[in-house]
Amino acid sequence: MTTTASKFWFAVAGLAFASVFVYAGFGEGEWYGSAVLGSLAIVACFLGVLAVAVRDGDRADTDGAELVARHSLPAAWPPLLAVGGAVAIIGLAGKNALLWVGVGIIGVVFAEWMVQGWAERATGDPAFNKALRSRIMSPVEIPAIGALVIGGFLLSLSRVLLAVPENGSRVIAIAVAAAILLLAFLIAYRPKVGSSVLATLLALGAVALIAAGIAGGVAGERTIEKPTTSSAGK
Repeated sequence: MTTTASKFWFAVAGLAFASVFVYAGFGEGEWYGSAVLGSLAIVACFLGVLAVAVRDGDRADTDGAELVARHSLPAAWPPLLAVGGAVAIIGLAGKNALLWVGVGIIGVVFAEWMVQGWAERATGDPAFNKALRSRIMSPVEIPAIGALVIGGFLLSLSRVLLAVPENGSRVIAIAVAAAILLLAFLIAYRPKVGSSVLATLLALGAVALIAAGIAGGVAGERTIEKPTTSSAGK
């Protein structure tokens, strides 16, 4: 007997499976999109079967005891899932690496969502459920977030340094190093600086650096003159 969640996933699987043949018919021999849609159909079918097997995670009231109230933990997974889907669609249309970035975002969101859904049903104590989720996911989330932050910082800064003139890149590098030193000083004296101030500074700096990195990537790299070597005997 199907459940609410399984009906949704089976519908997605059926739509994706039909889209495989539609894309193959109008794609002029292009197999890339059909492979992605076929993979989506397989994954959605698997999730539908899983939803039927676990009965959407509902527990039967077999002993007549009153079920504990469910306490939902705050999460932003639906909008993040939409972002991942949009990135994947853009990558599919452009036939570039954004497709796999979007698929990766969707996979991470599903994993986080499923763990949180399980943690919310673990006990009737919301505080314990929150701590349980953190104990499971923090060893994975903290290194991953750190790697993403460092990678995004280096990528954005490199686009800026390669786009501006050589003297300008030196000035920017010194300014960024000074800003990092100032931020480290503020963190060291955090008792005298409010957390909201630090969060605001970090947010403004991240937005400014990402915007500058995007602008630098659009502008492209500056012309770098290669050193010429004089041939012997000339």
